[in-house]
Amino acid sequence: MTPLIDPFARAISYLRVSVTDRCDFRCTYCMSEHMTFLPKADLLSLEELDRLCTTFVRLGVQKLRITGGEPLVRKELPEMIARARAKEGVEDVAITTNGLLFARRAKELVEAGLNRVNISLDALTPEVFARITRGGKVERVLEAIEKALELGLHPVKLNAVVIRGMNEEEVVPLAGLSLDRPLHVRFIEYMHLDNSDPEAYRRRFVPGKETRARIEAVYGPLEPVPHDPTSPARVFKIPGAQGTVGFINPVTEPFCTHCSRLRLTSDKKLRPCLLTDLEMDIAWAFAAPEPVEALVDAILIATNRKP
Repeated sequence: MTPLIDPFARAISYLRVSVTDRCDFRCTYCMSEHMTFLPKADLLSLEELDRLCTTFVRLGVQKLRITGGEPLVRKELPEMIARARAKEGVEDVAITTNGLLFARRAKELVEAGLNRVNISLDALTPEVFARITRGGKVERVLEAIEKALELGLHPVKLNAVVIRGMNEEEVVPLAGLSLDRPLHVRFIEYMHLDNSDPEAYRRRFVPGKETRARIEAVYGPLEPVPHDPTSPARVFKIPGAQGTVGFINPVTEPFCTHCSRLRLTSDKKLRPCLLTDLEMDIAWAFAAPEPVEALVDAILIATNRKP
């Protein structure tokens, strides 16, 4: 079957799938304190994910990232990974996690075929971390990082969303984690996705250039590192460091030109673009008499809508 090519001649090779909207943290920039979650019956099932992966692989997708919410709250996650890895053509299966449950489940995930892990870590100071996550223990996340390194996952990426008044003072110690370990620390500009209170958003926004300047004020000029042009991160390293420091700046330095991905939400909506309202409900395709053919049609439509 012809590979997925969008209207701007970009090959779509990467699928991000949210398998739940639930999370065991309540990060202030991500969730309200009192969330209303989807009924479990409405979430993407193991069989539906398997069917979806089969369809995307037929269309040339090679990389799958499982996200949430927090994907580790899904008990079936190891089987989801195993089924995806078993498909001919799948080269890479990764997860993005907050790390809270990772250490205790890491071995079964790796045995299932997990290739890589991204761990969210917005602060190293326990009090700051607890304030951002509304009670989270940073020690549990640091334990997850150690376990990922111990099991040989590579690369181990750490994601920090930088927000003024919350954690901008944490970026230097976070960057320092890359010095003596093969850790890849990425600083992400805070995105205004819900369009509420734009003035508050402007006050809290920290441009990536400011974050980089903070790091360079302590460690000196960062050295550029060659990287995959379809990756959203601009990658550098502190001179002499084992790991890298990256900057994902969707607001001040959009990387749309090289976008190679589609996203599926946990309630079965395809998103051709994270920053637009082009979301497309494809629940009907899973319920169709010929679901694979229906999913192909839905995916082709979504791909053609990429801006």
